[in-house]
Amino acid sequence: MTKQGYNNLLAGNFKEAASLDEEFIPDNALPLCPNCLSPCNPLQNYCGNCDSNEVINPLASYMPFVRIRFAYGFFGKMWRIMWYDKEASTIFRLLCLFLIIFYAPILLIVGLPLFLTGKIPEPQLQRPTVAAFYIIAVFLWMIFIYFNLFSTVTIR
Repeated sequence: MTKQGYNNLLAGNFKEAASLDEEFIPDNALPLCPNCLSPCNPLQNYCGNCDSNEVINPLASYMPFVRIRFAYGFFGKMWRIMWYDKEASTIFRLLCLFLIIFYAPILLIVGLPLFLTGKIPEPQLQRPTVAAFYIIAVFLWMIFIYFNLFSTVTIR
């Protein structure tokens, strides 16, 4: 390529660089998912085929609400390793559990009840079970707040 002169552009010569992009990237080109390599819509941020947490749009990791999945998708990978990876060692699984508990406790508070209710085979029982989990969670939170606010602990 150096022989052809493609790498010899000056830093400020943007007109020639734009023409190179038009030469190599066709108009009907679609971005590929980095996980499954299936073509995706250019307006998508994540793959709809494999539901990967790897971004298709390079700007998605900078968008406020879109980057939540990008930033915390690692915890989902650790969760899957902890439960489903048969080749993972016990020490690695415990490390994943520790990191989830320490950095993403909301995953256990919200994700574990949803994970467990997803295992219920009858769909009519799933919604009341989720409601019961959250009623219990709110009740426990209110008890914690009550005893924490009205306790009179004095340190001398």
